[in-house]
Amino acid sequence: MIAPRALLAIARADTLERIRRYSFLTTLAATVWIGWLVVQGRVTLRLGDYVGEVNGAWASALVAVTISVLISLVGFWIVKNSVQRDRDTRVGEILAATPLTKPAYTLGKSLSNFAVLASIVAVLAFAAPVLVWMRGGTMSFGTMLAPFLLIALPAMAVIASLAVLFETIRPLSGGLGNVLWFFLWTAMFAVPLATHSPRADMTGVLLLEESMGRTARAVFPDYKSGFSLNIGGGDDSPLKGTFVWNGVDWTPSLIASRLSWFGVAALIAVAAAVPFDRFRHDAAPSLFGRVPREKRAEERARWRVPLPGALPPVFAGELRLMLNGWPWWWWAVFLGLALGCAVAPLAVAREKILPFAWIWPVLLWSSMGAREARDGTEELVFTAPRPIVRQLPAVYFAGVTVALMAGAGVGLRCLAAGRGDALLAWLAGALFIPALALACGTWSGGSKLFEALYVVLWYVGPLQPVPALDFMGASDRTVAAGIHLRYLAAAAVLVAVAAAGRRFRMSARM
Repeated sequence: MIAPRALLAIARADTLERIRRYSFLTTLAATVWIGWLVVQGRVTLRLGDYVGEVNGAWASALVAVTISVLISLVGFWIVKNSVQRDRDTRVGEILAATPLTKPAYTLGKSLSNFAVLASIVAVLAFAAPVLVWMRGGTMSFGTMLAPFLLIALPAMAVIASLAVLFETIRPLSGGLGNVLWFFLWTAMFAVPLATHSPRADMTGVLLLEESMGRTARAVFPDYKSGFSLNIGGGDDSPLKGTFVWNGVDWTPSLIASRLSWFGVAALIAVAAAVPFDRFRHDAAPSLFGRVPREKRAEERARWRVPLPGALPPVFAGELRLMLNGWPWWWWAVFLGLALGCAVAPLAVAREKILPFAWIWPVLLWSSMGAREARDGTEELVFTAPRPIVRQLPAVYFAGVTVALMAGAGVGLRCLAAGRGDALLAWLAGALFIPALALACGTWSGGSKLFEALYVVLWYVGPLQPVPALDFMGASDRTVAAGIHLRYLAAAAVLVAVAAAGRRFRMSARM
């Protein structure tokens, strides 16, 4: 039996602890920025060549679907730290000694996550009436409130519970879970759209598409299908017309289908109690999860990579810390991808294999700049002679070395083929990735920021590809446009940003 008082106490304590952190203020600031994009018209919703007039229904649906799509992706990374924080602060050991049940704990943590995500929904909800007021449209309180209550909040509830589930499954509690979430989110978003299954659509996009589509077809019979949400910039193609959409016809069955997602969220939260180890010290660690500090040395000693003795000591030490401790099968995949870069046709190697060769070591790079905060060794590292001038460049070049090792086949073959432009683009990627990891790690003090940012950038840029975000020069179109030169400059800027972050953390420790 789950005691409501204990459940609410866990949720309340965790929520209060979160909102007192600077990271929560940063999250709210980013939320306000998204709201500003909506108000400025940088977030657009179109049905083919048609768009709805900006009234209360359209504005609230636009903001709600932005929350369901964008915040459901980013929100997971925002709230996925509540269980781990109890591990790190040893609060979990105190809770483990109480009669608190595992389902009550996971439900409480899910409620806390939901409270944080609901605050983001509340902030963005203010953007809808501002948008209507700026465009001179009409507003209806009930019509504007429904999308937030029935579209955005159910999606946030599911995300809140999934974050707890990932944390209680130890292999997914660390960097591996942060990376895999992007692909799970993609499947959760794309599969219902591809199969046209509104009841399986957590985001509510299909529900809006059907309702808006019926209105659009009634006014413009030539409209067949098409639904696009553009964030950061609208579609430049000309519009053929506008139509008035007065909101979803919320029938009892539609309301029930949306509210059922709260039930799904509750079931996920209860299911998270099954793999939850209740903070036992004897729980089996995972290389991809958070390994207890006392076992890290043992894990690293199992698989040691021999390094040449002529390497500079600080660089060799950082490279050894980065490479050691990974199992044989991890190295087998690493070497297989490196070999693929060397033997596949050059175009295939650049466009298809190199992106995967440079996503596989993501958990090596994500520790850059954050290892000291994670392992509690900042006082030792920061008091060493010239830590910014000596240790930080060693970390960076260790990361660059990993990138060069993983993609060496492409670089050498570009050199042999006389493709100087492609070689420079490849080198820009090898310099940019560790610079991004180092900057994220030094400023955030953790690995999650880089893991989340890099996976999204990797998928949208080289894999799609979007030329402006192709940081590794995977396509000739990117190379011809000189995009890689921007990433060479960005790498230098990010290294400087990392140095500033290290200086800031050092001054905060003194």
